[in-house]
Amino acid sequence: MSGTRSGSEGVCIYEPIHITCEHAQRKGFFATNFVYNAFATVLSCAIMLSKQIDRYIIREVLSPTLLCLVIFTMVMVLGRAVKLVDLIINKGVSLPDILILLATLLPTFFSISLPLAFLMGIMIGLGRMSADSEIVALKSAGVGLARISIPVFSLAVIFALLTGATNIWVKPWGYRAFATKSFEIVRQKAVIGFQPRVFMSQFNDLVLYANDIDDRTDQMHGLFIVEKKPESTSWVFADKGDILTDEKSQTVTIRLHDGVIHRQQAESASNYQLIHFRSYDVRPEIAAVNGPATRKHFKPKELPTSKLWSHISSEAEPARRQDLQAELHLRLTSPLAPLLFVLFGLPFSVQSHRSGRSGGFVMGLIIFLGYYFILSTALTLTEDAAAPPWLTFWTIHLLLTCVGALFLRQCSQEKPNQLVSWFDQALLTLQKRARKNVDS
Repeated sequence: MSGTRSGSEGVCIYEPIHITCEHAQRKGFFATNFVYNAFATVLSCAIMLSKQIDRYIIREVLSPTLLCLVIFTMVMVLGRAVKLVDLIINKGVSLPDILILLATLLPTFFSISLPLAFLMGIMIGLGRMSADSEIVALKSAGVGLARISIPVFSLAVIFALLTGATNIWVKPWGYRAFATKSFEIVRQKAVIGFQPRVFMSQFNDLVLYANDIDDRTDQMHGLFIVEKKPESTSWVFADKGDILTDEKSQTVTIRLHDGVIHRQQAESASNYQLIHFRSYDVRPEIAAVNGPATRKHFKPKELPTSKLWSHISSEAEPARRQDLQAELHLRLTSPLAPLLFVLFGLPFSVQSHRSGRSGGFVMGLIIFLGYYFILSTALTLTEDAAAPPWLTFWTIHLLLTCVGALFLRQCSQEKPNQLVSWFDQALLTLQKRARKNVDS
């Protein structure tokens, strides 16, 4: 092994290709009649070194990506935890049902956390390599930004496929399964949540009291209901009542028999009604986890992609057609997010940040929020302004691709990015002010 050593600090310059060549010669891989083949050995050394660089860069990007994926998904799950815990404590919903609801929500979380985690993996992994001068060392060894970007783009293709599969197939299934399970829970709690001689408030704007409940038929006897509406307040007394559910329209109806209604109008205290009835239906508003469960049609986000495509041509209502088109093109453009994040993340992460390693993390969040702000604007223009999807979705992604490619080319030519410089200066100013406030 050849090399030179300088001074007491132990700086050593090695020749890894020579080491590998000796190893290859000793193994006889590229020897013909035990004659050393220099060209084949050098080619083998270059391939092995290239593979080592690829594995190293992939490991540096993938490790923070997986960690961020877990963290971001857990944060979104905790955002729903309050409502889920309320279902367990106050609504009497079982824990297995809550876990099923949570499982149906995971595709929605992954559609956001997958591209976000990949972007933060680029900013953190390559930002660390840049801060530790590893990017400079690779460039000095002849490994340019174009070569560094190859394993990152390979990861981007994988995450693009995962994001596309989640948004095109898994996420619509999750929405449908969530709506179905929510109604099942509502139907169950309408019966199992009732207790005799207890005031029950499972439904919005309605309080129900039953003197007795038949355990076999679930029929209620001696009913008293207070129904509050913006225009009036009603006090309903009935001898008996039943809970009816309609899975097709996903509604719950309380059917009362032999009773009387005392109704007070809100606009006039003297306007009072007394109504006797033989049969009377009360259809309360039902709040499951995200709002009313009453639906007559599937929402565009719940439709499978194949049906979404076919419904666009057969839909007669212009407003709903626009909603269907917006949802379809939103799904089709979702795999482009990881590829765009490479174009913006690579030049912003490899350029050194004077604000420290935290600057790359904050810059990644700004890129992500900026992209999804543009995406939400395109969605709004398509749904509300009837703008063509090719203009709002595809043209915008084409422009972002051109801008990202321009930034990447600028970085490959070792030209400083002014956006990063301005951002670093602003972040440094904020850090100095924060230190002054802490010291004072």
